[in-house]
Amino acid sequence: MNTLKNVSRFVIFLLAVVFVSGEEWKTQPMPQFQMKDQYGQSYSDGLVKGKPVVLMGCFLRDLELCRKQGRKLYWKMQNLLWKDSNKVHFLLYLDFQETNKLVEDYLEESKTKQFESILLDRKGHLAVGLTKGESYLRIYNKAGKMISSSYQEEMGEALIQEIYGILKKEI
Repeated sequence: MNTLKNVSRFVIFLLAVVFVSGEEWKTQPMPQFQMKDQYGQSYSDGLVKGKPVVLMGCFLRDLELCRKQGRKLYWKMQNLLWKDSNKVHFLLYLDFQETNKLVEDYLEESKTKQFESILLDRKGHLAVGLTKGESYLRIYNKAGKMISSSYQEEMGEALIQEIYGILKKEI
């Protein structure tokens, strides 16, 4: 009987911890950042608040993964959100703390190809939480509070529809 009581208390405690942890996760503010994209345009957390923000990041070594996923998500959302697409900020960033001449040369050459903007996190403002081989996707509401967070190896249609549903509720 004592064992059952202890197990019950432990389960209740565990559920309480999970509930409180979930609430803390949902109230996480957008990280503070200030950086430029590959074209020299400046961005900061303060400039993007007031609209929902889709923030997707990768390590430099995962550039192609991030570019592919980011492009697919951005253009799908442009079509799905249509007239409301300007009510959402889509920001793609790379952890650019450890770069080299080859990467910097590629970056310089890519300026003429008119790729979508990629923020270059040279100071590691947004590096916390990144994992190798996956993009780190976060969505923040208009007040700058996190409402979704996930890691992605690919950008499938089901995920795009889920993100669309989240954004439609926010705009």
